[in-house]
Amino acid sequence: MERFTQNPAELFRIVNIVVGGFAVAGGVGSLINHSFSSIIIGIYEVLIGAIIIFLEIRTPTEEHKALVHKYASFMHSFIGRGVFYLLLGVLMLNYYTILYICGTVVGVVGLAYIALNFLQMFEAPSTMQPPNSDPESQPVWQGPTE
Repeated sequence: MERFTQNPAELFRIVNIVVGGFAVAGGVGSLINHSFSSIIIGIYEVLIGAIIIFLEIRTPTEEHKALVHKYASFMHSFIGRGVFYLLLGVLMLNYYTILYICGTVVGVVGLAYIALNFLQMFEAPSTMQPPNSDPESQPVWQGPTE
C-alpha cells in the first residue's frame, strides 16, 4: 500500500488493467447470448478490453502514444477515459448477473475518473500522457509574420 501512496500512477495502471479485464469478461459474457446485437457488442468489448490491457501492460513508446493520440485522444485525460469507461460499463449492463457486475465496476471506475478530472489531485500515469511534441517541428500553416 505504501508503494501506491508514493506512486499513484502505478495504481492507475493497475485499475486500468482491471477495467480491461472486466471489459474482456463482459465481452465474453455478451457472446454467450446468441443474438446478433449481443455478438457485435461482445466482440467490441473484448477488443476494447484487450487494447486497454495492451496499452497498460506494455510501456508505451512514442509511436503508440502518437497512434492513440491520433485516433483516441480522449484516452489521454481523466474525463475522456472516464466517460469512455462509463459508456463501456453501461453497454455491458444486460442479460446476466456477471455482466451487471462487470458493467457496474467499469462504470464506477469511469465515474471516479470523471471526478479525478475535477479534483486534480494526481498526475496522469505515463500511459495517459500525450506524446512529446518535437520542439523543432513546425505547424502546417503559419500566418503572415509582418
